[in-house]
Amino acid sequence: MTLSPSSPPMRGDLAAHRRPFTVRRLRPALTAAAAVAIFGAGVGADRVLWQGGEIVGAASSFTESEEFAVLEQTWDLIHNEYADPAAVDDGALVYGAAEGMVDALGDDGHSRFLDPEAATDFEAATRGEFTGIGVEIDIPGDRPIVVVPIDGSPAAEAGVRSGDTILAIDGQTTERLEQEEIGDLIRGDAGTPVTLTLLHRGELTPYEVTMVRRTITLRPVTWRMLPGGVAQVRLAEFSVGATKELEEALVAARAHGATGVVLDLRDNPGGLVAEAVGVASQFMPEGRTIFRQQEREGEAKPLATVGTDGQWVDRPLVVLVNNGSASAAEIVGAALRDNGRATLLGETTYGTGTVLIPFEQPDGSVVLLGTALWLTADGDQIWRKGVVPDRSVRLPASATASRPSSDGEVTADEFAASEDAQLREAVVELTGVALPGRLPAPPALR
Repeated sequence: MTLSPSSPPMRGDLAAHRRPFTVRRLRPALTAAAAVAIFGAGVGADRVLWQGGEIVGAASSFTESEEFAVLEQTWDLIHNEYADPAAVDDGALVYGAAEGMVDALGDDGHSRFLDPEAATDFEAATRGEFTGIGVEIDIPGDRPIVVVPIDGSPAAEAGVRSGDTILAIDGQTTERLEQEEIGDLIRGDAGTPVTLTLLHRGELTPYEVTMVRRTITLRPVTWRMLPGGVAQVRLAEFSVGATKELEEALVAARAHGATGVVLDLRDNPGGLVAEAVGVASQFMPEGRTIFRQQEREGEAKPLATVGTDGQWVDRPLVVLVNNGSASAAEIVGAALRDNGRATLLGETTYGTGTVLIPFEQPDGSVVLLGTALWLTADGDQIWRKGVVPDRSVRLPASATASRPSSDGEVTADEFAASEDAQLREAVVELTGVALPGRLPAPPALR
């Protein structure tokens, strides 16, 4: 697995956030395939570097410890005493021990061990590619919940919503299943069906939907014009190419007469650090602090915007976030707020804020370790706290966020009747015109 040092994947905080499920979207754990994606907690992979696996001096201290003797004896007991020797898989034992060591840190949803298969899924997810149904999951309790359905995926097309609880997969209950077990049930070859029993947040009656797995290439940026001269630019994740697509979208929106932009970061799990810098640099002049990196020891160091060719550095901007916004999405949203560049509107974000560094091992497995904290431009901690918006606007449990990829163009009357209260309030913020009612021509730029 190879990743360019100049554009390290960052999906968690800026890369990691929920307890994702590596098949899929890191949410803080990983979303990758099942589309689960691999993003932060989702998992986002927040990585700044791809490191080698050797740690100088670690072997002797580990093998000479009293605890190592326990591990070694457990290995021997399994091989000498277990009733079914044919079931003993040395590779599985080693991976299980490695996973257990990382899990013992208690850094749930962030630091984790990925076997070679999961590591391959993780790398693919940073490119916005995976096979599955397109959901990012988290496991905050006894059952998994959908953090977000991926734009344009089978799950999104089937009406799966953020916050849905997954009650069963192909008839098997998900109660108390481990992350890996859920991944095995949802994963599958392209063209094969899977049936999920789900429960919308705030409702009492479950629903069932059958989806056909397929290969999904995520479009990081989609956009459309809304009434009032406002462009909604949806950034689904900070995967490779996000900055370039955002720049193209902003140029096109301006050509269509946009005088204000709603940057929609709702349910964005994060992605690559380089893309986060590029995205922020489209909205702020060069040299503005985006975030601060707090190492284990030493002062927090700022990372600033670059370049002088941002496409929307001095025009009206509102940023939408919710509790599905994690990692890079939190960093960029907070940066635009802290620098006085935009109004941050919506709900408190997920709270992913550790720098996840992937350490690749000789066999292709990867150890993701939180090695530092991401702080906002103002120096506030995001990890486990989230970013609080300037204006709190909740989306009703029964409502679905309106997105360019699913809803397309809308008339003024259709938009005024939209159930997406957050998007409607963002347009009101930009135009100064209250809804409902037909929006007037766009105001002159200030």
